[in-house]
Amino acid sequence: MAVRKVKLCKVKGCSNSATTAGHCRLHYLKNWRQIKEKQRKKAIKNLNKYIDHVMQKHPKGYMNVIKEDLAHPDQFQRKTENYFDDEYVDIMEELSGDDVNNILGNIKIDDSF
Repeated sequence: MAVRKVKLCKVKGCSNSATTAGHCRLHYLKNWRQIKEKQRKKAIKNLNKYIDHVMQKHPKGYMNVIKEDLAHPDQFQRKTENYFDDEYVDIMEELSGDDVNNILGNIKIDDSF
């Protein structure tokens, strides 16, 4: 007979089982804002890794590659599977097409780069 291990909540002194993101339901809801902020920062870091990779691979036309990838979400997801975790995908799914178009419209290239 296999013994099923139960993970406990990350919060010190809490002996409830972890259900979401390493926290029990109470502490997940209590710390939701901090957890989402941490996920957002991790997503930004992963996006920077992707952009650095594209810039190294396509130094002259990296902007066109990024715009093309963002214009086709399924293609973007296939290309970025190695760089991102589920948290990044969750953040990107929250963006609408208008958000992506707004981001693309406001991208500026620094000539001194």
